[in-house]
Amino acid sequence: MLERLRIENIALVERLELHFNPGLSVLTGETGAGKSVVVTALSLALGDRAEKEAIRHGATDAHVEAIFSVEAMSAQFKKDFADFIKDEKIVIQRDISRDGNSRARVNGVLTSLARLKEVTSPIAEILGQHANQMLMNESNHLAFLDRFAQVETFREETAAAFHDWDRSETELRDVLKRRQQLSDERELLLFQRNEIEKAGVTAGEEEQLTTERKILESARALMISAETIQNALDGEESSAIRQLRHARKEAEKMAAIDPYLEKSASQLAEADFLLEDLRRTFEQYGSSIHDDPIRLDQIHERLDELYHLKKKYGGSEESILAYLRDLTERLENRPDTDKLIDYLEKESNRLKKVYAEKAVALSEVRQKGAAYLEKLVVKELAGLAIEQGKFACEFVYEADVDGVALDTRIVKPYPHGLENCRFLFSANAGEPLKALVKTASGGEISRVLLAIKAAEKRNNKLSHSLLVFDEVDTGIGGQTALEVGKKLAKISEETQVIVVTHLHQIARLANHHYLAEKETGRLGRSLIVVNKLDPKGIKIELDRMIALPQETLL
Repeated sequence: MLERLRIENIALVERLELHFNPGLSVLTGETGAGKSVVVTALSLALGDRAEKEAIRHGATDAHVEAIFSVEAMSAQFKKDFADFIKDEKIVIQRDISRDGNSRARVNGVLTSLARLKEVTSPIAEILGQHANQMLMNESNHLAFLDRFAQVETFREETAAAFHDWDRSETELRDVLKRRQQLSDERELLLFQRNEIEKAGVTAGEEEQLTTERKILESARALMISAETIQNALDGEESSAIRQLRHARKEAEKMAAIDPYLEKSASQLAEADFLLEDLRRTFEQYGSSIHDDPIRLDQIHERLDELYHLKKKYGGSEESILAYLRDLTERLENRPDTDKLIDYLEKESNRLKKVYAEKAVALSEVRQKGAAYLEKLVVKELAGLAIEQGKFACEFVYEADVDGVALDTRIVKPYPHGLENCRFLFSANAGEPLKALVKTASGGEISRVLLAIKAAEKRNNKLSHSLLVFDEVDTGIGGQTALEVGKKLAKISEETQVIVVTHLHQIARLANHHYLAEKETGRLGRSLIVVNKLDPKGIKIELDRMIALPQETLL
């Protein structure tokens, strides 16, 4: 229930604070007096988008605050939105800046508009001229029925199943369309992977082969050089080692006489050992060198192979190996096309079955809900001065050979299910049912909408705790207006109802009466004010609405 609504700098409102009570409240006033501003402010509190043009001229920002009591809301609602409830109340604040920024807070915590709507949609609903217009559009009739039948969650699940199935079908069609391309791409990836794996590339191999090639190409020269060094160190003729050993013997003789030369003799001994090691090294090296043309040809072929692989896959052994890892990953994500098609076909059939089960079950619930809605709306219309009225829900199906089986038909599937719906209506005895949008007058549309809302309230005791009717009484008057007022009063026994109206027949049945007027404020500017009327003020306003002569009012 709405307890308080505070408005600042919206349209011609400077500051306005309204307090509301349970029951039926009406808001009246001359045309253009500003009644719609209250509805606009309330819609902002419920999460509608804000337009900077709504800000009062000369003000930099505007504010709306609404306080709702949720004491009577369901336990499930209180559980779902526990973070937004404090002391059984929800306080909503909307701030709108002229620079286009808009902020929403629930109990002081910044909240997105989507979340704000999620919180407030079970609490309040505004039914204005747009609601009449929605009823005049047959594409909206199914939503009216689903809301009455309380299948919105079931409908969302069906839509989710449809989109899962549709995505699978889209992927399957894409793969089938690109089957050859995908197959060719996979074949290329397999060829490249096999080429690299068969080559057995390892990091540093090229450097090793290049060194080996250089040695093989210089084998003869290296052997000659090794032999030359050996001869120089220990040849048959005078050699370094022989000369050194002769010097070593002489030094050892001298050191035996003079200890001072022991160190030098020792150094000559070390040099002897060193030269001997060098001789053996070059001897072994020379014997290890082979003049191997076959191996040299193998090295040239391998280097050529590595050169071409580097040219194709990145310029280095490391890049070739990195490309191989990438190929492996891409092949894992690109399964065999035929196997993929087989998997997608099975998955699509599975998801179609999931959707079909949900959609058929939804259809069954809708059929039952439609029968009950028809019964309740006819009863409600009788209380709205359409005693001989008839109302029906007609389901419309579209044949589709690739669709879903429903009874004996194969029908086209939609995210919202297997059927569309349109309301049929007849206001007069003996007249056949026809499309509501083509036969109902403006006044009849208003009453059908009210009948549907009354039926919804009867079918769902946990529906909105606040209903706002913004001039939905267009096109009615006299006794019909009185009956509409009685219906609104009846609904208000269980739900808080606020009605913006021009009809005295409705206004006189209200528990609370608010009057919107324009007055001249500071600097001669027009301001909108709204006051709650006392009994005397109510009588004066009702007389104005009846348009009694001025002398009668006095």
